Amino acid sequence: MARRLPSLNALKAFEAAARLESFTEAAGELFVTHAAISRHIRDLEEWLGTELFTRTGRGVELTEAGRRFGSRLTPLFDSLSDATREAAAQGAVRTLNVSVEPAIASRWLVPRLGRFQVLHPDIELNIDPTSRLVDFRAGEADVGIRYGLGRWPDVEVTKLVDNIEIFPVCSPQLIAGRSHLDPADLADFNLLHEARKQFWTDWLNQAGVTGVEDWRGTVFQNHLAIEAAEAGQGFALGDQILCTDSILEGWLVRPFALDMRDHGSYFFVRAKGSKESAPARSFREWLMSEMAETQRKFNSIKAQGQKK
Repeated sequence: MARRLPSLNALKAFEAAARLESFTEAAGELFVTHAAISRHIRDLEEWLGTELFTRTGRGVELTEAGRRFGSRLTPLFDSLSDATREAAAQGAVRTLNVSVEPAIASRWLVPRLGRFQVLHPDIELNIDPTSRLVDFRAGEADVGIRYGLGRWPDVEVTKLVDNIEIFPVCSPQLIAGRSHLDPADLADFNLLHEARKQFWTDWLNQAGVTGVEDWRGTVFQNHLAIEAAEAGQGFALGDQILCTDSILEGWLVRPFALDMRDHGSYFFVRAKGSKESAPARSFREWLMSEMAETQRKFNSIKAQGQKK
C-alpha cells in the first residue's frame, strides 16, 4: 500500500524547529530562511489539519500535538541519517583535494576533521595548507578555504561566516596580577604583528588610544603571532574563528571588549562555472555548520564578558 506522507522538506523543517524550539535556529541548521521554515510548517499544519505551534509575542511554542509529533520524528530522522552514512560507507571512497590557508588549517580546521570523517566516511580529504592562490582549473585542488574580500578572479565564492571581528589576545599568565587593564596599558607590553602592521594601528585608532608605539614588536607570518601570544610573548590580534577555541581552553584571554570589524571574511572557493560535486557540497555544508557553531561560542564569550 502506498504511503501517504507530507512533504519531506516540511517534515525536516518541523523536526528541526521542534527539536530546537526556534524557527531561527532551525533556519540556520538547514541553511534556509526563517520565512521558509515558517512556510513549511504552515503547509504541514494544513496537511495534518492540526496546529503544531502557537505564535506568541515572544516567538513560537509547541502545542501538545506538536511536541508529541516532534518526539516521534527526531529518532526517525536520526535512523535515516545513520542508514545513509552506512550506505555511503559501503560505496567507493571519493577524494576531495582542499587548498587552505595555513592559519585556518592548523588553528581551526584540523582539530575538527574527525567530526567530518564520522559524518562522511566515504570522502577522503587531501588537505594542502598553503597561502598560494592555487589554480583550480589546472587541477591543483578541487576546492579551497581562503581569507579576504572574496574578489579573486575565476572562482565561485561562498562566504562561510559574516562579520569577522578582530581583537587583542594574550596569555592569561602575561597579565596575571593586573586586575584591570585599559587599552592604553598596551604601552607596557610587546605587540605581536602579522605581516601587516596596519592592523594594530587601525585597532588602536578605533579604541581612541594614543601613546602606544604601534609599529614596534616582532612580525610573524600566518598565525604565528597568535601562537606567540599563547606562549606569553605579548599581545596579538586575532579573530573569533582563529581564537575562540584557545579562549575556551584558557590558553588565551581577550582583556578588552572592543572588537574591530574587518572587511575580509572566510570563503569557500572552487573554479568559476564548475559544477559542485557531491563531496564538495558535503564539505561546504559541514564547514558552514562548524563556522556557525564557532560563532555561537564566541557570542557566548562576549555575552559573559559584558556581564562582568
